[in-house]
Amino acid sequence: MNLELDAHPQIREDVAGFERLNGRFTVRIEARFESAHFLYRYFPDGRDEPVHGHTWLVEVFLRGPGDGTGADGISYDFLAARKRLDQLVERIEHVCINDLAEFQEVNPTAENIARWFCCGLAADVKSSGGRIVEVRVHEGPTNYAIFEPTGVSV
Repeated sequence: MNLELDAHPQIREDVAGFERLNGRFTVRIEARFESAHFLYRYFPDGRDEPVHGHTWLVEVFLRGPGDGTGADGISYDFLAARKRLDQLVERIEHVCINDLAEFQEVNPTAENIARWFCCGLAADVKSSGGRIVEVRVHEGPTNYAIFEPTGVSV
């Protein structure tokens, strides 16, 4: 790796004016947590699924009030959303999700957990001038559910 300050100077010409390129920005925050759950009435005979744990990953995709950036080059300052995401993870970390009051009557699927995160983040994101585009909850390394809020401004 070349650590020279002006390595590959020919690239400078190719990227000249990059700051004027139009497009839409999305910023992403993420958190990981360990929790157990089971699905209610999972089997055809109505039995619940056995309790099991996952290493979960939640990704939240956010946009600012416009498509571009402000004078500071930031499209959406995600600090408030990041703090709130950490609080939500503290609530759901190292528990059986079914034991949380919010999931007593709601099946704790990856889909519903994504919706739970979206709901928990909505007020902080909105008050800081942003909007939630998508919440993605990974239930282990190979499966995830995506929630894209519609019909409301979150």
